[in-house]
Amino acid sequence: MTPVIEPTRRIAVLDGHRFSERGLARIADAAASVVMLSSDALFDDAERLRERAPDLDIADGGLVRGDVREAIVRAADLGCRLLVVPEPLRRRRFLHLAVNGAIDAAERGHPTVAVLVLREREVPGDVAVFSNTGEASGYGLAFALEIAMRRGVAVARVLPKKGLYVRRTAEVGHRADVEAGEHGVKVRYRKVARPLETVLRGQYTLAVHSVLDVIGKRSARAGAGAPARIQHDPNVDAVLWLLRFFRGDVLLVADGVRLREGRASAGPSLLDDQGEPGL
Repeated sequence: MTPVIEPTRRIAVLDGHRFSERGLARIADAAASVVMLSSDALFDDAERLRERAPDLDIADGGLVRGDVREAIVRAADLGCRLLVVPEPLRRRRFLHLAVNGAIDAAERGHPTVAVLVLREREVPGDVAVFSNTGEASGYGLAFALEIAMRRGVAVARVLPKKGLYVRRTAEVGHRADVEAGEHGVKVRYRKVARPLETVLRGQYTLAVHSVLDVIGKRSARAGAGAPARIQHDPNVDAVLWLLRFFRGDVLLVADGVRLREGRASAGPSLLDDQGEPGL
């Protein structure tokens, strides 16, 4: 049986020229091989990483059209379950495209894709994995345990007091728990009334949150393949708050995410320029 947790893995990197030297070192340490994707043809994104890690297998994944949606699908098609991206300049737009990219990848048969937003500064602390709604995924836990193993820290499972319901791929989370125990990764459990607020106020190096099915609608006037407008979704809202306020790295794990079309609400969309998701 193929292990769920990998000491190093095949990683896709978007716009490597935007990472600091420390960021590139963190990527190289975690990678068995790297696929470089770029939104700008003027930069050779592989050059700096190759100078730092000359023995690392680095492949050119080509140009993407400047958004993370295409990068997610390209990475998944090239055998990468983890895409590392620099801190987004426009958080709402980034998350909108990331969720749509995850939906596209799922529709192409890729069971999961994770997007790691790597901050400029590394924050000390454990890895926090949580669900603000009581729904989560086994892949989210697996990535949390794997990254904690690589960083030499523990995992904090922050659970809502009403209990955590692992809604999807529970068998992956169970296998990850077993493998993490074999690697000596410690897991600490904490039940709280408001998991998101607890993580935002805590001292953690990485926050992991899953995105499951989302409610949205594709415009009938748009062309084929146009992105869906995502309505207010508690899982997506939580990631948006992490991108805005959490100081450490953020990992968005899409677990076979599907679009469930719903009526547009009277209020603004999650990713409109007006309005903010509520805590």
